[in-house]
Amino acid sequence: PANVTTKIRDLLRRCLRKNRDRRLHAIADARIEIEEALAEPGESSTVTSAAPIAPTRGRSLTATAIVAVAAALFGALVTWWALSRTRPGANLSTLASVSPLTHDPGISEWPTWSPDGSVLAFASNRSGNFEIYVRRVEGGQEVNVTDDEAEDFQPAFSPNGDSIAFVSTRSSRSGMIKIGSAFGFEFRTFGGDVWVAPALGGRARKVAVNGNFPAWSSDGRRIAFVSGPERHRSILEVPAEGGAPRTLLPSGKDVREIIRVAYSPSGSWMSFESTPGGSETEIYLMSARGGSPNRLVFGTGHAWDASASRIYFLTRDPTGGTRLLSADVDEATGRLRGEPRTVGLMTGILRDLAVSRDGRRLALSEVEGAMNLTRLPLAPGGGAPGGPEEELSSGRVIDRYPAFSPDGNRIAFASDRLGPEQMWVMDLATRKSERIELPGRDLGVNLPTWTRDGRHLVVTRSFSNGTANLWIAAADGSEAKELLKESTSGSGQKFSPDGRSLIHSRLVAGVQQLYLFDVTTHRSTQLTSSPGDKFNATWSPDGSRIAYSSGATGTMQLWTIPAGGGPEKMLTEGSERMYHPFYSPDGRWIYIQPSHRNIYRVPADGGPLQPVTRFQESGLFLEEPTLSPDGRWLAYCRSNGGASLWLLTMANESTKKR
Repeated sequence: PANVTTKIRDLLRRCLRKNRDRRLHAIADARIEIEEALAEPGESSTVTSAAPIAPTRGRSLTATAIVAVAAALFGALVTWWALSRTRPGANLSTLASVSPLTHDPGISEWPTWSPDGSVLAFASNRSGNFEIYVRRVEGGQEVNVTDDEAEDFQPAFSPNGDSIAFVSTRSSRSGMIKIGSAFGFEFRTFGGDVWVAPALGGRARKVAVNGNFPAWSSDGRRIAFVSGPERHRSILEVPAEGGAPRTLLPSGKDVREIIRVAYSPSGSWMSFESTPGGSETEIYLMSARGGSPNRLVFGTGHAWDASASRIYFLTRDPTGGTRLLSADVDEATGRLRGEPRTVGLMTGILRDLAVSRDGRRLALSEVEGAMNLTRLPLAPGGGAPGGPEEELSSGRVIDRYPAFSPDGNRIAFASDRLGPEQMWVMDLATRKSERIELPGRDLGVNLPTWTRDGRHLVVTRSFSNGTANLWIAAADGSEAKELLKESTSGSGQKFSPDGRSLIHSRLVAGVQQLYLFDVTTHRSTQLTSSPGDKFNATWSPDGSRIAYSSGATGTMQLWTIPAGGGPEKMLTEGSERMYHPFYSPDGRWIYIQPSHRNIYRVPADGGPLQPVTRFQESGLFLEEPTLSPDGRWLAYCRSNGGASLWLLTMANESTKKR
C-alpha cells in the first residue's frame, strides 16, 4: 500500500533477501522495528490489509510463495501490535509481546505449564519420533523426559508439578493416528494409552488404555481423558494412581469427535471441544461429575486462566489466519459473562493453547507448513515405488482431494491459494492450473470427481447453513449447476464405471450410510443400513462391487458390498484407521492407507496387507491418495513443514494505565 512507511518497506526487503546471512533472523526484531516506525512523527501509522495476490502469467509459484510468506509475517506482526493496543476496558487482558520458544526443525506441539509457570513441557519429533521435553521458559537446556522409541505426545502437568501425564504408543493397540478435517490443514491426533511419569524424567507407568488428551483434576487425584470409537467419543476419568475408569460423558450421537478436555480452575466444571457434525468445532461445558453438556462458544484449542474464571480459545478467521479470543465464565452457572473479546489476530495456523496459572503468559503452537500436491511413480505391477516423488505444487498452500481425469492428463484438486478452498484443474503436461469458478457464495468447494467423458466435475459445496450439496461444473468453467440438493456428509462421491450412478453418503439416525444417486432420474436409493459410519466409497473397475471405510467394529476398517446390495464383507481388522480406499485398474487390488501414513494394498477378495510406500512415519501425514487410470502414478497431498512454539505475554489493561 502507498501509505506504508519507508522503514517498513526496507524491513520487508530485508525479510525477502535471498542471502540468508543478510536476511532478518528473528521475527521479534521485526516487531520492534515496526513499533518504532509506527511511532515516528510524520510517518503514517495506518494499518491496512492486502487481499491475496494471484500469481500472474510467467511468475513462478515459488516466487509467489516467498512474497506470501513475507506478507504473512508482516501482517501478523502489525495485526498483533494493533489489536494488542485497542479495545481497552476494565480488567481486560491485552497482548504485550510475542516471542518464539522453539527453533528446531520438525514439529513441536502440545505445550503445558508447570504450576509455578517457570517450566514448560511439550512434545516434539526433533529426534525422529515424538518425545516429551521440558525446559525453563527463561532459557536453559531442554530435557527429554520420556526417551522411548514409541511416540509420546499430549503432555499435561500435574497440579503440584511433580508429574506429567501424557499419551504413548509404547504398548498400545495402535500407533499415532492423525485424522484430517474436511477443509484446510486441521487434524486431530488419537491413538495410544495414558501414562504418567516424573516431571524431570524417570520410570513411567500406564494408568489407562485407549486414551487421549489427558487432563488433571484441580486436586491432582484424577485424570480425565478422551476414549471411544471415531466420531462417537466418550470422556472417562481414572484415579491418578490407576484403576478402573468411570464414564463422565458416554458416547452419543449428539457429541461427535471430542478433541480436548480441561477442568475449570475451581474443579466444578469440565470443558471439552467437539465437532457435532464433523464441521465447526464447539466448546462445551458440563459438571465435573458428569451430566449433560451445554455449548459455551464456537472455538478450538481452549485453555483456562486459573487466576480468573476465563478461557482463551482460537477461531479460524473468515478472511484467513487465526483469531485469539477470551471469554469470562460464571462458574456458579456455567454460562458466559458477556461476549467473547478478540485479543489478537495472526495470519498463521495456531493451536494448542496453554495458559500459565497466573494468566500472564500463553504458549501455543504455530503450524508452519503446507499440503502440497505430489505424485509418485509406481513400478510395474503397482506394488512399489518406481522412482522419487515429484512435487506438483509448492509454497505455503493447502492443496487437497486430487482426482485424475479419465485420460490421466489432468488432476482436479481443491486449494486455498486464493483464500477459501476452491476447485482447480492442473494440466500435467504444462503444470498450468486453472480455477473453476462457481456461481453464488459458499464456505468452500472440495471433493471433485470426474464424469466418464472427462468434460464435467461433480464437487461438494459447503454453505453457511450447514449443508454440503453436490454441484456439477464443466471442466472448462463454462457452466455449473446444483446436482443434489439434499445435504451430504461431505465424505466424497464417485461415479460408477458406466457413469449412470453416483455413490455418496448421508447421515441417517446418527450413522453415515451409503446411497446410490441415479444420474438420469436424480433419485437416491439407500444401499447400506448396517451399524457404523461409512466413508470414502469407491467402485471396482467392473462396477460389480463398492469398497469403503466403515466403523462397524469400533475402528475404521476396509469393507466391500455388491453394487446392487447384499452382504457386507470386512477385509481388514485391527486398531489402525483404514481410510481412502481405491482399486487398481485391473480390479485385483484395493489400495488403503492406515492412519494417514504409508499406503498399502490388499487383495480385492481379502488377504494380508502389503506395503506400497515406505516413508519414515514419524510426522508423516499423507492425505487423499489416489491412482492414475493406467496405474502408473500415485497422487496425494503431502504435509510439508513443521510446527513451533510461541510465547505470548499478557498485560492487564487497568494495570497498564496505573
